[in-house]
Amino acid sequence: MAWNSSFFIILASLYFKDLAIAKNPCKTGVSVPGMALKGFVFKKVPVTAPHVCDVTCERETICQSYNYVIGEKSCELNTRTKEARPENFQPDGLRFYMGRISGRTPLGSIPELPALSCQEIKLSEGKDSISKNYWLDPTNVGSSKLVYCDMILEADPCYHYKNLSEASRKINYSTPLGSASCDYQLPFGWYRFVGAAGTKMPTTRVPAYKCGTNWSGWLDGSHPTVEDGEVPRKVCFSGRSTGCRYSTNIFVKNCGSNFIYELKRPPGCALRYCSTD
Repeated sequence: MAWNSSFFIILASLYFKDLAIAKNPCKTGVSVPGMALKGFVFKKVPVTAPHVCDVTCERETICQSYNYVIGEKSCELNTRTKEARPENFQPDGLRFYMGRISGRTPLGSIPELPALSCQEIKLSEGKDSISKNYWLDPTNVGSSKLVYCDMILEADPCYHYKNLSEASRKINYSTPLGSASCDYQLPFGWYRFVGAAGTKMPTTRVPAYKCGTNWSGWLDGSHPTVEDGEVPRKVCFSGRSTGCRYSTNIFVKNCGSNFIYELKRPPGCALRYCSTD
């Protein structure tokens, strides 16, 4: 009987020690009220109190952070952090966000937690990211491969971008009836306009039903100089009677001989990024 009592006392002390650690946001994480990470939830778990989410997350190897759903008393466990996916960190009055407190598995370090790109690892791990092999799944289809990431060059997106070359993106291309294209499936990343698409985004309003789409996307602001580095800009998508029916925020960089754009999927369909010479 004495052994049983001691056993349960030890278990209880360990349990409350875990809870005390989970309640201490100063260890590595700070909750962010009214914000949530969207698009990377891999499990939803009902809990009795918010701090239980900390313990729940630490039991999952791939858990990087969580959203607490206030009204439901549940945790949404994420495979990414807000640092890795800043464009997915969005206002949500029904939730709060919390990074994993301790024992977080570095992104791309195991095949079960592949990154979409070397740049995503750089954003996620910051100064702790080094040049070596990482697990990547660029197409996000569940097939991870070991890829060498040069984190020195990776810091400069001028060396790492994809090309957009469709002639239909040009501002003088009239969209055929019923044939509107959409960038909603465009993967997040840095892009350069080349070939038949021209060289850059237009900086003046483009009428609707141009660029092979219904709502034509143009840059509401000037292009930066090389010295400016990466600058935030708003992209407007024109409607019939307004130049900014929808909008989204991107980054633009002058690489000296060309411009590159950190694009993400627009807020709906049929919206598309336009180009010009």
